[in-house]
Amino acid sequence: MTVSQPQGSAGRRPGGRLPDVAYRLGAVLARLGAALIVVAMVAPILVVFPISLSGTRYMTFPPTSWSWQWYTAFFTVPEWTWAALYSFQIGILSTLLALALGIPAAIGLSQAGFRGKGAVAALFVAPLVLPLIIVAIALYFAFARIGLTGTTPGLVIAHAMLSLPFVIVVLLAALAQFDPRLEKAAASLGASRFTAFRTVTLPLIRPGIVSAALLGFLASFNEFIVALFMVRSDRVTLPIQFWKGLRFETNPTIAAVASMLIVLTVLSLGLAELMRMRGARRLRRNRA
Repeated sequence: MTVSQPQGSAGRRPGGRLPDVAYRLGAVLARLGAALIVVAMVAPILVVFPISLSGTRYMTFPPTSWSWQWYTAFFTVPEWTWAALYSFQIGILSTLLALALGIPAAIGLSQAGFRGKGAVAALFVAPLVLPLIIVAIALYFAFARIGLTGTTPGLVIAHAMLSLPFVIVVLLAALAQFDPRLEKAAASLGASRFTAFRTVTLPLIRPGIVSAALLGFLASFNEFIVALFMVRSDRVTLPIQFWKGLRFETNPTIAAVASMLIVLTVLSLGLAELMRMRGARRLRRNRA
């Protein structure tokens, strides 16, 4: 005796599941959609590279001739080189300050169990969600009252405030995979709190610290709005010099600088991701 299949269930598996071909088709469509999104985001950026190799005096796409002269111009024009060196200086100093503040803050947040812990963590990451123009105006008026506007220390502190959320978020993710029993075991063997941190905790979360430092440095190095309020007109960072070049000249040196910034950002993000994966593997091995 043959039992007829209920109406509307044709092509479905027992239990109402769709056939495997439907899942495979959905996976293919999802990958295709992701690929199209990536192309739409990356393609406009990639246009910068051929423009930076243009042999003409103006930015054109596609270039009618090719030359490395605009990369050479970046390293020979004092305005560009001094702005780049100043950005590196501010980025390194602000990253060190953000790490000095962020490491103990992240450890405290990961180990504390007080009420309002979530609100405190939200305050630390507030600069990530607030419009930067509001942060810039607030910093300008606050620092102007104490004479830090237009100074290198003032710019370092301002950029450290913007780098701090990246440091804390990355370190909290690294500490979430850390087993605190390892530190307690070191303490039970006679190690002091600082020794246990230096010999056990710090080596295990070091990849997370490196990733946090790279992201914090990028946040400072690429920052424009806050720097625009905080720097002097005769000593500017690279993003501000880039903006001045767009306003007053349109030669492909701007595209050459943009290309180098893109490469620097991609390499830094790639290194940060490699360090994060390395740290996660180490923490899993120690936990096992």
